[in-house]
Amino acid sequence: MNIILDCDDVLLDWIKRFRFFCMSERFLDPDEVGPGSWSMAEWLGVTEDEAFSMIQDFNASHHFAFLDAVDGAQEAIKRLSRGHTLHVLTACAKDAETIERRELNLQREFGPVFWTVQCLALGESKAAHLRAFDPGIWIEDNYKHAVAGVEAGHRTFLRRRPHNASLEAASIPEITWFTEWSEVVAHIEGV
Repeated sequence: MNIILDCDDVLLDWIKRFRFFCMSERFLDPDEVGPGSWSMAEWLGVTEDEAFSMIQDFNASHHFAFLDAVDGAQEAIKRLSRGHTLHVLTACAKDAETIERRELNLQREFGPVFWTVQCLALGESKAAHLRAFDPGIWIEDNYKHAVAGVEAGHRTFLRRRPHNASLEAASIPEITWFTEWSEVVAHIEGV
């Protein structure tokens, strides 16, 4: 079965390293819990344009190649790679250098388990890309992209994060929310 995975804050801890970048390169001190909504500007205390520019700068920097794995993700991916085809679908940037950093980071943290790594532009819709896959499993942290996964026919899991917590109560029932990676493995393996 195909398992399609978002990357940032699903496989790799983007927020932790981005916060470090903001502190060391921009002299900001955002809350270590992370953003409480999808507005990075609110969390950073800057305008939306400034926040978007900072995200672009971070993704184009050497910092982007050194994201740690999300807690529990390495063991889960190791288990899921036995018997499933794993794909990464991530919106980070489309330039060759950023893609190479992303691929090397995934290789370093998880090994050679991903059949494909597809990098989209920041903010690009994942809907058409999700429809290109036969129905399988989609794992994401962005509610909008999770809904697109359901609409594309995928069994969809959404990782609970501070930035999406306010959306869970009104979530469509086809989305399975999870906190720990072990929950996803249990659902998939039927344990």
